[in-house]
Amino acid sequence: MDDFPEVGEIVIGRITKVLNYGVFMELMEYGTLQGFVHISEVSSSWVKNIRNVVKEGQVRAGKVINVDMQKRHIDISLTKVPTSAQRAKVEEYKQTKRTQKLIQLLAVQLKEKPEKAMEEVSEPLLAKYDSLYAAFNAALLEGESALTGVPKKWVAPLLELIEKNFEIPQKEVRGKLVISVPGSDGAEKIRAAFADAEKKNAKKAVFAYEGSGKYSVKVVSTDYKSAEKILKASSDEIISAISSKGGKAEFVRSE
Repeated sequence: MDDFPEVGEIVIGRITKVLNYGVFMELMEYGTLQGFVHISEVSSSWVKNIRNVVKEGQVRAGKVINVDMQKRHIDISLTKVPTSAQRAKVEEYKQTKRTQKLIQLLAVQLKEKPEKAMEEVSEPLLAKYDSLYAAFNAALLEGESALTGVPKKWVAPLLELIEKNFEIPQKEVRGKLVISVPGSDGAEKIRAAFADAEKKNAKKAVFAYEGSGKYSVKVVSTDYKSAEKILKASSDEIISAISSKGGKAEFVRSE
């Protein structure tokens, strides 16, 4: 019997059928289950032709808004998942599939069962990292020291496979800060606010003045999740610093 997603959960699905009144999605993390997206939940703007918005074969992330286990009916909304979350969820799914395939390849290479590779390699890494993808990225940067807990016989071949199949990713997220500080020394206070923030969480963010009190914020990291986290922390630091100096600052996320 299939597991069912929970209401409010973000799921990944492949669009299998597009109808005039909505679309069906194969829920790729839930076996044979399908979800339905009503046309009103396909786009936040008015849809004249649904086929201009979604197409069969697309992989999209959606939010579960209703589950009927008896009828095996699951309602999904695409509009309730921001573009950034859509992108991150799809990326996360792709990463998971890639890492699973690599573990299977490792098992074949060492003539072991995939279950044993999952137990002896995946489990120790998942106890230390949020995902195997994060563990493999750490291994690219730190080498063998990132694979502590993995039995020695797996380490060298695993590192070799990681180096052949992965490269250090560069994921970029952006936003904008709109800042105003009253008084003749406003510009100086803004500079001081950025200097204060850079001493804390904003070190990994790049700020650029765009004119009229607007500043772009760019963060590059190895994955969207950590990039989004740094972006928020950096922006919060600036907003807090500006507020403490009697000014106002607002952050706007760029999609």
